Amino acid sequence: MPLKEFYQARINAYQQKADKLQLLENRLSTARLITFVCIFLFFFFLQSFSITLAVTASVTCIIAFGILIRQYTETEKLKEYNHHLVDINTLELKSLAGDSSKFADGSEFIDRDHPNSYDLDLFGHASVFQFLNRTSSIPGATMLARWLMEPAVPDEIRLRQQAIAALKPEIDWRQKMMTVGHFTRHTLNNPGELLAWMTRKNEFPGVRHLKILTAGLSTLLGITITVTLIAGLPVALLLPVLLINFLFYFSQGTKINRLHQQVSKSADLIKTYAEIINMIEEKEFETDKLRSLRLHVKGHPSASEAINLLSKQVGRLDTRLNIMVSIPLNLFFFWDIHCCLALEKWKQQHAGDINRWLAVMAEFEVLNSVANMAYNNPLWVMPEIVSGYFTIQAKNAGHPLIPDHRRILNDIDINGSGRIVIVTGSNMSGKSTFLRTCGVNAVLALAGAPVCATSFTLSHVQVISSMRISDSLEDNTSSFYAELKKLATIIQKAGKHREVFILLDEILRGTNSNDRFTGSVALIRQLIGYDTVAMVATHDLKLADLEKEIPGNIDNYHFDVKIDKEELYFDFKLNPGVCKSMNASILMKKMGIRI
Repeated sequence: MPLKEFYQARINAYQQKADKLQLLENRLSTARLITFVCIFLFFFFLQSFSITLAVTASVTCIIAFGILIRQYTETEKLKEYNHHLVDINTLELKSLAGDSSKFADGSEFIDRDHPNSYDLDLFGHASVFQFLNRTSSIPGATMLARWLMEPAVPDEIRLRQQAIAALKPEIDWRQKMMTVGHFTRHTLNNPGELLAWMTRKNEFPGVRHLKILTAGLSTLLGITITVTLIAGLPVALLLPVLLINFLFYFSQGTKINRLHQQVSKSADLIKTYAEIINMIEEKEFETDKLRSLRLHVKGHPSASEAINLLSKQVGRLDTRLNIMVSIPLNLFFFWDIHCCLALEKWKQQHAGDINRWLAVMAEFEVLNSVANMAYNNPLWVMPEIVSGYFTIQAKNAGHPLIPDHRRILNDIDINGSGRIVIVTGSNMSGKSTFLRTCGVNAVLALAGAPVCATSFTLSHVQVISSMRISDSLEDNTSSFYAELKKLATIIQKAGKHREVFILLDEILRGTNSNDRFTGSVALIRQLIGYDTVAMVATHDLKLADLEKEIPGNIDNYHFDVKIDKEELYFDFKLNPGVCKSMNASILMKKMGIRI
């Protein structure tokens, strides 16, 4: 079944389930109301016949009312679950059409100084991150960004590829993981506060003495109440003991408030993390990586059990927000203090585990995201990462962010070090897009993801680019100087004989034509001297003459433009040789410039 029809069928199926659950929810709501009214009606009408019968009937209605409330809550949750699945599959349908705008774009990870992420649109609106991202947590999004920015080692790439291949067909399980995060997507926040609490000193260090003191005060109050009731003494005798309890609780109030503030904001986040981790624990996996990750959260207790316990303890401490409940609980039993002690005991036991658990959850979210991309693009291929410098060979490679119906495919074949591919062509012919096609697919390959090609082989390299240069008023930096700084970084890395793949678009565009040509030639010769591989897109046809001066190191390719009665046509196909046709004069004429 075509993917669009597949996702539409899922949307229809989940919507039908949600509609049926809505009808059931309406019936349960009506039954709940009737049962509630019957509690009072039965007692009122039956008490004249038999008080026992009246009480029995009312208690039966109360029990039925409680059961209906529970069923209503479960039905409502299941209905929302199906609504979220409708939303998720609707977003996937839109993504297939080229619209991924509803997914987080990772703009917080934009770094203009990164070797390639700014030039290759890895982050921000309509970015690679937005196209890939199906994470619902901050740790997951952060790990996905790191995968895109930092090439994995070859062994890790292979493990990721195996894991992604195993998760790819598990669409129900993968979408369930997305749905769990979807439930709390508006409240899910950064776990930074929770993790910071894990590293802070305990607010209540003298646990044993504190337990003895609270137990003694509670016992004293209990004895006083008992004696007062048995002996018929005035209730006013309780006031001194209650005052002592209040003063002691008040003396601990600052520490209680401080601890509560540290953990209370993470209540929904903790519950969501526990559900996602529980899914991982209950699933059986076949690949080494997935099994290894699962082992990190399995144990006695398991990670989800421990995190669920933390969630319950935070919930118990939250009862202090209800004054009517909090006052008697704390005056009689010092409830808040005992909750704080339980939280700090949990921290002492699991502070060393929480980062590992969150890392496992985050990695599953990232693998899920990449597997989702693989599922949505079944014709894409897992790349082969090879040793030795340098190889990039691809058949039918296209830019992943361009929709299928507009994507033009090209082949790439570069073998050996010290090679420079010069790509000439007219404006808008596809030079920059081709460089980004090579760069983005290389980044995906080095992250362990499938690439937009029918075959793809790449050496393990670092992708470095200088394509999109802008000035900075804040740093008082011109675009030309900014480009020189970027080129200096490239030369430095190439000079250290690092295995890099360099992408350059219109070198030294910020200076005059003579200096630009002289500087470009010098840079190309220097890169060849370092045995580096680079692709250079340029309008300057004179650079193509270097193929004659440095045979064996320069390869010329071009994108052509076709002109018919002053109308321009592009086929965006890469051809060997040097471009012979340019379109600038035609475009200027169309804009009213007399030439």
